[in-house]
Amino acid sequence: MMDRLFDHENLRVYQSAIDFVAWLEGLYPEIERKVSACDHLARASVSVPVNIAEASGKFSMNERRQFTDTAYGSALECSACLDVLRVLGCMSSSIVQGGKIRLSGIVSMLIGYRASTGRQVREEHAHYGTGSVDKEAITFDHEKLDVYQRALEFVAWCELLREEQVVPHSFQTVFDRTSTAQVLNIAEGNGKFSTKDRCRFIGHARTAALQAAANLDVVTARHPELSDRGRQGKAVLSDIVRMLVAWQRSISGE
Repeated sequence: MMDRLFDHENLRVYQSAIDFVAWLEGLYPEIERKVSACDHLARASVSVPVNIAEASGKFSMNERRQFTDTAYGSALECSACLDVLRVLGCMSSSIVQGGKIRLSGIVSMLIGYRASTGRQVREEHAHYGTGSVDKEAITFDHEKLDVYQRALEFVAWCELLREEQVVPHSFQTVFDRTSTAQVLNIAEGNGKFSTKDRCRFIGHARTAALQAAANLDVVTARHPELSDRGRQGKAVLSDIVRMLVAWQRSISGE
């Protein structure tokens, strides 16, 4: 390991974030198919240690929290990417769970780090636990959300379209991008501390769902034989949009 020349390199949370990046690097060669979640995961995983380093160098508590919150959101985005890759069959459930356990430790330390006040940083390890759903261990709060699970169902539905090769490749790419965006924005939005930020990410997820619905209309207009499949997909998207709108209204006080 290289000599530690900067203060942030002595932080446990920073070293854990670097270890997660190295862990991912060993997995990438095993992922046979390049999907949107791979790019997001690569970017978000790097964002975690970079923003921790920037937070460490800030003397203002508000600035420190700003960069810590970004690192926190990126960690949640990584966990959502792992879920998408599991649904797409790119990673096994055991590998995904192992990665999410690593991320849970990082998130716990980030919560403790965020609570640090003044110029002297106190790196504490806060408890982060979520329990279980249907006897299946879950790691993060966003996994409990019905809208998150519904968004993962849409990812699986899009993957079925790809396997059956019933839509053109260009639309497969669009559905991969928009379905992944819904999952990631729901996960990151749920972790935001301010109502404004939370609503912003919910809005991003809703936009992605509407884009997917519009592209389904285009596909069925060009290929009328896929009308039944299009209605199936739009039914899932309708549920997702409805839940996102209700969620945003509930937290914004409307």
